[in-house]
Amino acid sequence: MLMLVCAALASMGFGVFSAYGLCKAGFTLMRWHTARATQQTSRALNSQTSITPLS
Repeated sequence: MLMLVCAALASMGFGVFSAYGLCKAGFTLMRWHTARATQQTSRALNSQTSITPLS
């Protein structure tokens, strides 16, 4: 009976750590994508905005 309880707890622990790893990897990828999209957007806005001096 003790072996069954230990196996169940180990299985749940493995599942929790696996889910944590997947979520952490997913959020890291989203953070990378957001930073890259922000750079592209700011670059596009800077190229569209041109300040002409008044003569």
